Amino acid sequence: MRDTPVYAAVPASRRAPARSRNLPALRAGGGVVAGVLGTAAMGAAAGLCTVIVLGAAERPSFLSGPAQRGFPSWMVGPLGHRFAALPPSPPALQGDLVRALALLGIAWVVAWRCADHVPAPVLWGAAIAAQVVLLLGPPLSLTDLFNYLHYGRMGPLHGLNPYADLPVAAAHDPSYRYSNWHHLPSPYGPLFTLLTEGLAPLSVPAAYWTLKGLLLGASVGTLALVASTARRLGRSPRAAVALVAFNPLVLVYGVGGAHNEPLMLLPAVGAVALAVAGRQARRPWCDAAAGACVVAAAAVKPSVALLAPLVVLACRRRDAALAGAAAAVAVVLMVVAIAFGGNLPATSIQDRLVTPLSVVNVLAALAGHGGLTAGDRTLAHAVLAVVTIAAAAAVWHRRERLPGAAGIVLLATVLTLGWTMPWYVWWVLPFAALTRTRALAAACVVLTAWLALGAIPQMIQLIHDVGFYPTRSAVGRANHVFTQRHLR
Repeated sequence: MRDTPVYAAVPASRRAPARSRNLPALRAGGGVVAGVLGTAAMGAAAGLCTVIVLGAAERPSFLSGPAQRGFPSWMVGPLGHRFAALPPSPPALQGDLVRALALLGIAWVVAWRCADHVPAPVLWGAAIAAQVVLLLGPPLSLTDLFNYLHYGRMGPLHGLNPYADLPVAAAHDPSYRYSNWHHLPSPYGPLFTLLTEGLAPLSVPAAYWTLKGLLLGASVGTLALVASTARRLGRSPRAAVALVAFNPLVLVYGVGGAHNEPLMLLPAVGAVALAVAGRQARRPWCDAAAGACVVAAAAVKPSVALLAPLVVLACRRRDAALAGAAAAVAVVLMVVAIAFGGNLPATSIQDRLVTPLSVVNVLAALAGHGGLTAGDRTLAHAVLAVVTIAAAAAVWHRRERLPGAAGIVLLATVLTLGWTMPWYVWWVLPFAALTRTRALAAACVVLTAWLALGAIPQMIQLIHDVGFYPTRSAVGRANHVFTQRHLR
C-alpha cells in the first residue's frame, strides 16, 4: 500500500493533479502568444512612426509646422521625398494621421501588457529604432525646436536677453523664419537656455541636428534609468520601459516634435533613482546628488519644481538632500544673475495661455464661466498645492512612495494647466512605470486619449459638433486673443 500513489485512492471526479500538470504548459503557451503579440506591437509602432516621418518628409504639410515655412534638405533629413504615395488631399492625410495614432495607441497598450514576454533586445531595438527614425525627419506638428534655437541665439549673436526681450527683435536671424513664438519671452529654464546659447556659434542646420542628437541621448538615457530603477524596486523593467517608450503621443509629438522634455526628465528621473539607491544601498552621496538633480530638472523646465520637496523628503539623509538642492539652487541663481541679468523665465505669461481642451478650460466652460477665468486659475493652483502637500505627507511617512507621489503631482500639474500639449503625458509616464499599482498607468491611458483629441487636425470640428465653441464667450475670446498675441 505504501507504493500506491496517493491520488490513486481519490475518485477520478476529484482528481486535480492531472489539470495542474498541464498548467505550466498552458502558461508557457500563453507566454508565447503574449511574446508574439508584444513583438508585433513594438514592430508596428516602429513601422507606423516610419510611415509618419516619410509622410512629413515628402512635401510641406500640416504634419510639420516648420516645413510649411520652407522645405530645405537639411531640415527634412535623409528620408525626404521617399513616399510618393502620400495622399494629395489634406483631409485624406488628416484621416490617415488619426488612424495611425489610433493604431499606435493600441500597439502601446499591447506592448506594455506583453512586454515581459518579449526579449529585452527586441524591446530596446524597437524603442530606439522608433526614436531614431522620428528624429531623422522634420519636426512633427509644431515649431518648438526652432523656438529653442532662436531663444538661444538672441543673446550671443544679437545682444538680447531671451527673458526680457521679444524674439521678434531678432527677426533677421535665420532661425526666426521657422519659429512662431515671436512675442513671448522665453518660458524655459535657465540651464536649458544656457545650453541652447552654447549652440549659437553653430549654423542653424548644425545646431538643429546637434540638439536633436542631445534629445535622443537624453531620451534613451531616461529609459535606461527607468529600467534600472524598476529593477531596483522589484518592478518589471521591460514593462516599465514599454509604458514610456511606446506611448503614441510621446513618439509622434514628443520625440517627433523634438521637444525638450528628455532634458528635463533625465535629471528628474535621475533624482528619484538616486533617492531610491541612497535608501537601499546607504550611499550618503546619493542623497545630495538627488537634491541637486531635481533642482537641475526644474532649471530646464520649471513645471517639475514641485518634485523638489518630494525628493528631499524621500531621501534617507534629508539633510544631505537639502544641502544638495540648496547648492544647485545657488548655481542656478548665479547663472540667472550672470547670464540673464537677474531675469527669470516668462512662466507667468505662459500660465495665462489657454488651449481649448485643457481640462480646466473645459470645466470652467461647463461651470458657465465661458472659459478659464483668473478665479478658475487660482482655484486650479490651490488644488495643485493641496495635491502636492498630500503627496509630500505620504512620502514623509513612507519614503518608498516617492515614484507614485511624483507621478500624481505631475498628473495634477498637467490637469490644472490652462495650456496643455499632447506630449505632456510624458511628464507622468516614467513615474507611473515605477509604481507598484497600475492605477497611475491607467490614468495615463485616459490622459493620453484626452490629449490626443486636442492633437488631431479635426479637433475644432469635433468640439463644434458637440456644441463647444471656445471663442463665442467673452472669456473665451479674451483667452484666444491673449494666446494668439504672444504666440503669433
